[in-house]
Amino acid sequence: MPTSQVQRDQFGGLLRTLRLERGLTQEELAEAAGSSVRGIREMERGRVRSPQRRTVVLLADALRLAGPDRDRFVTLARTQRQPHDHAAAPYDGPAVVVPGELPAALPDLAGRAEILERLSTLAADVTAGRPDTASVVVLHGPPGIGKTSLAVTAGHRLSPAFAGGQLFVDLQDVPPGGPVDPAEALAGLLRSLGVPDNRVPVSPAERGGLFRTLTRDRPLLVVLDNAANEAQVRPLLPAGRGCLALVTCRRPLTGLAGALRQPLDLLTPEAGRLLLAAIVGTDRIAAEPAAADQLVTLCGRLPLALRIAGNRLASRPQWSVGWLVDLLRDQRRRLTVLTAGDLGIRSAFEVSYRQLDPTAARVFRRASLIPGTDFGPALVAAVAGTDEETATTALEELVEAGVLLTVGDRYQFHDLVRLYAQERLDAEEQQSCRTSAHDQMVDWLLRRTRQAGAMFEPVACRADSPFDDDRAAAYWLDRESGNWLPALRDAARSGRHTDVVAVAKALHWYSDATSHRHPWEEIFSLGVAAAQAAGSPRDQAALLNFLGWARYFCQDRNTDGLATLAEARELARRIGDRREEAWALTYTAAIHIRTGRAGSAIDHCRRAVALFREIGYALGEHSAASAQGTALAALGRFAEAAERHREVLAFYGRGNGLSRTGAAVARAGAMMSLGADLAGMGRWRDAADEYARARRVFHRCGATFSEANAVHRYGLALQALGEVDAAAEALRAALDLYAALSCPWWEAQTLSALAALVDVAPDRATDARRLRQRALDRCGELDAPEVRTLRDTLRRELAGS
Repeated sequence: MPTSQVQRDQFGGLLRTLRLERGLTQEELAEAAGSSVRGIREMERGRVRSPQRRTVVLLADALRLAGPDRDRFVTLARTQRQPHDHAAAPYDGPAVVVPGELPAALPDLAGRAEILERLSTLAADVTAGRPDTASVVVLHGPPGIGKTSLAVTAGHRLSPAFAGGQLFVDLQDVPPGGPVDPAEALAGLLRSLGVPDNRVPVSPAERGGLFRTLTRDRPLLVVLDNAANEAQVRPLLPAGRGCLALVTCRRPLTGLAGALRQPLDLLTPEAGRLLLAAIVGTDRIAAEPAAADQLVTLCGRLPLALRIAGNRLASRPQWSVGWLVDLLRDQRRRLTVLTAGDLGIRSAFEVSYRQLDPTAARVFRRASLIPGTDFGPALVAAVAGTDEETATTALEELVEAGVLLTVGDRYQFHDLVRLYAQERLDAEEQQSCRTSAHDQMVDWLLRRTRQAGAMFEPVACRADSPFDDDRAAAYWLDRESGNWLPALRDAARSGRHTDVVAVAKALHWYSDATSHRHPWEEIFSLGVAAAQAAGSPRDQAALLNFLGWARYFCQDRNTDGLATLAEARELARRIGDRREEAWALTYTAAIHIRTGRAGSAIDHCRRAVALFREIGYALGEHSAASAQGTALAALGRFAEAAERHREVLAFYGRGNGLSRTGAAVARAGAMMSLGADLAGMGRWRDAADEYARARRVFHRCGATFSEANAVHRYGLALQALGEVDAAAEALRAALDLYAALSCPWWEAQTLSALAALVDVAPDRATDARRLRQRALDRCGELDAPEVRTLRDTLRRELAGS
């Protein structure tokens, strides 16, 4: 029998004897020594050629060996590792090599502490031989996210747990070679484990088999960097349960069975600043905090970009952080500026782009024309000139390649990747193709926006609409506002007046339910200018009315609203458009009610009702009648107002031609008016019930501002009923809704009401003062009689406190 086999048998026999003497099973010894059951079994059978010194020491500790017994045990294991007949013995395995191939770890890794802790826990489970523990981790994410840096840092942190060594393979070859062949990677791994070149098998299958044999009982950490796909990775995974493989890839490698996947996100702003400070110096970053924050933003919180920016600053101590920020503001130069030595953002993106198929590459380029931050497949199909199914397939490939992000069921570019896509579009497609793609996108967005808006119009023809109902249309309009609004601006700039008018008019009824969600003042201003340029006074009068509404109702600019409505009314009278004249009177009455001129408002409403009735427009007639009821309430004629509002409420409950959402919002608005009438009569419980009903309807319709107003009034009704805690809860809910929509005037009123509630508790004077100060701040620069009145009241109350 060969000497080496005798030595293995001697050590294995001794190990078994000592284990049995102490009454331990192989499982119990493995657990005590932090080894694997298979390792113990193979050592006892003499099949382990080279037990590691650390393993032998842990076994000696577990067996409670001391003195001569411990020395004999360790010496026999050492003899086994170092046979005396090297020269005479034929080659029957690799030399004992403990590789340590990890590159140097970066000293300034930031923002990954939680992931490192998770990997440490996993490594402990692997080395302890815990069942069902994943032994492969895929660290995946877009180019420049810091996958390699994290894997290497984690490798150094975990290396003490893997006494068999650490292997590192970069699986991404330099162009044009493409990804490293797994057979070549296996040859390198075998050489790292001590197999001479002349003993490396020729067959890829035999190489894989030998690698698995050598790693079966060896606690190894293997880092496979820049993997291309699952097929490249599978042959390179070690076989032992005591091994851990860290794989970095732009794709999540979903076909790799049993792997744990860890996506890498962008750094938080705080982590971005920490990374810059680690590279540049804390004092230098602290000296320009605002510029440092801007630098983190311009780098898109991408670790590679931040590292390059930091390296540039570190190599140029004469530069201020602000100087680099100014350079990066120019989007045309940003990717070039983000280059330092052989590090470059552009080259990182290039690797992924060159691996795309032609269709996905075109979708990638063309999608950069989309103006919004996120988008869906239908819009991508329009800009790429393909069908939606093809666009969806290409988008998923781009996500897999790490050059697109997902946000729910939508897609999104990282800012720097979008710049790269725009570069590729300019470089690879002719100007005529780019213009055609852009125009296709704008056409599609304008057409779809017009179709969506039409779903809200009274008695509209919806036969050719892609939307099932008005709620589906509202959902689309809300999600795509970041795209259709820029398309509308683009059409206005390019003189597409007819299209702009059509879209702005189509959105009018939708705007009622979303009064504070979109910039209606801008949208209707574009419509007015387009109608004027197109020479269409009827459209201009209608859009002036919409604009006047937006200025007073959405922006609390009552004076500007009155001026715009006066222009609309005059134009409508000049061209004989009684409908638009009546709407101008109705909107003007609403402003007069707001500004304390209820008597004038009643007169305007009577004239509007007469005009609407004359042309047989019942919807307009009841809108004007509702405003008339509100004016009556403002004059203290609450019973008359309630009668009028009940009539209006009954009208909106019958067939009136409105869309489902439009009818619901109008009905809830009548409930609000009736609630105010009941409150004026001192019937606070009835008023609270009406407000609560209206709130539920507004909430279902997504009419957030109106919902906030209903909750606000509900809180005031509860306050009048003496239900202080419930009133405060309602007012706080209203305040949150107003704040989300940025409605400073309504925030100020709610804060003032909350302060009045707090005044009830004498020990909360400080809280009341703080609320009043916040209310005064929210009044800001607003200039209207009701704002001036509240501002004066708040100042008196603050002075008195």
